Amino acid sequence: MSDAPEGPSTDAPEPEAQRPRRRRWAKAAIIAGTVLSLLAVVGGVSAYLLYDKLGQITVIQAPTTARSDDTPDEPVNLLLMGSDSRSGKGNSKYGLDAGRGGQRSDTTILLHISGDRSRALAVSIPRDLWVEQPKCARQEGQYAYYDKFNNAFDAGGPPCTTELVSSMTGVAIHHIAVVDFQGFKQVVDALGGVEVCLNNAISDPAAKLDLPAGKSVVSGEDALAFVRARKYIGDGSDIGRIERQQAFLSSAIRKATDTGMLLNPAKLYSVVDTATKALTVDQSLDGLSQMTDLALSARNITPEKVTFTTMPFVYRADGANVDPDTAKAASLWRAMIDDTPWPAPPSVGPDGKKLTVAPADIWVDVRAPGKKLANVSASLQMAGFGVGDQSSASVRGRTRVVYPPAQKDSARTVAFAAGAKLVKDSGAFSVRLEVGKDYQGIDDSIVVAKGKKRGSGSEGGKVTKADEVTCAG
Repeated sequence: MSDAPEGPSTDAPEPEAQRPRRRRWAKAAIIAGTVLSLLAVVGGVSAYLLYDKLGQITVIQAPTTARSDDTPDEPVNLLLMGSDSRSGKGNSKYGLDAGRGGQRSDTTILLHISGDRSRALAVSIPRDLWVEQPKCARQEGQYAYYDKFNNAFDAGGPPCTTELVSSMTGVAIHHIAVVDFQGFKQVVDALGGVEVCLNNAISDPAAKLDLPAGKSVVSGEDALAFVRARKYIGDGSDIGRIERQQAFLSSAIRKATDTGMLLNPAKLYSVVDTATKALTVDQSLDGLSQMTDLALSARNITPEKVTFTTMPFVYRADGANVDPDTAKAASLWRAMIDDTPWPAPPSVGPDGKKLTVAPADIWVDVRAPGKKLANVSASLQMAGFGVGDQSSASVRGRTRVVYPPAQKDSARTVAFAAGAKLVKDSGAFSVRLEVGKDYQGIDDSIVVAKGKKRGSGSEGGKVTKADEVTCAG
């Protein structure tokens, strides 16, 4: 079974024999991989259960950054992928893809587990993201070229996707997990179904899905249909489908970590038995000390501590394919590398309160010594501020921000950025930065409780927590 084209491409068309046909069910496979991995990691599954079932897990070789063990003081990054291969029992029913072999991972999630095991961050990477392909996706002697992100999986399987993600993000990949269609259905069934929510009723003949508005419990084929449906739900985009998949995952995590599940040995055993049969992992997880230690160390990561987001991107002219927003994605990958929370907590002003006005909404007048004036103004602009009147002047004492009472919240943001003290002036007409000898520069790492920095039309980056119930469409 093949999918109809989902949108025109801005690139030159490929010859018919080489053009990959879209697959209806590929979008669902990643959900299984994430559920299975989070069951083993976030769910805190007992070591003896995993040990008993380790022999059922398929192992492949992949270019992961293996460690001797995953200790609680080191962060762990897992690359979660879904395979739409038609090989294997039960998978051929989803179509032969016009006789084309190979497999794809049409959605990929990079899962970061903090070193102190207090939180997890799951980042979806869009399948239609155009990126430079890694060497493993090229033929011998072939020059570098750009193609969709999921092309790497087709060209070289999970190892090739791992190489691409590592080079694209700079994040070390410690482990990978892969699952297919049947694995997805089986684990959802073992959970007893997963609750989903719709703002409006859906009747999608292409996905063979009929659900009423409100909450429903889906399993098996209906679960697959829910996460892969697109044309008759929401805005019809694949990005919208990613958000719905994240909502599905959140619900599955809530179900898997529910007290009733964890305290029911028979149920838990059934889920783990199903999960391990469907799971393919890299060589670094092939052993009791690796998988069980990781699972047990992360047992306190509850749903409210699991964050979902999508890597920042910008739409191409066709409105379907996307390009990375490299600048905004860099801060996301840096958070993983530095093992810091994402999104970063709001910055705190000199008065100990959270900042509430973003640089993009602030105009600053600048008063500074002549030799520093241009540099200070340029630094403010690079941090997102608007710069108004500029004057050369020597300022005695500390750097300060002078402001009228009505603009105190804006002044607090400027004071944070400049490391300055606040000075209220009822006679002032605007926020003014007066640079003293203690000036050390402008800090652009400003996070506000409301609003955002000046943007560039970037999409993605929406943040949800696994304990939140999200209704689609």
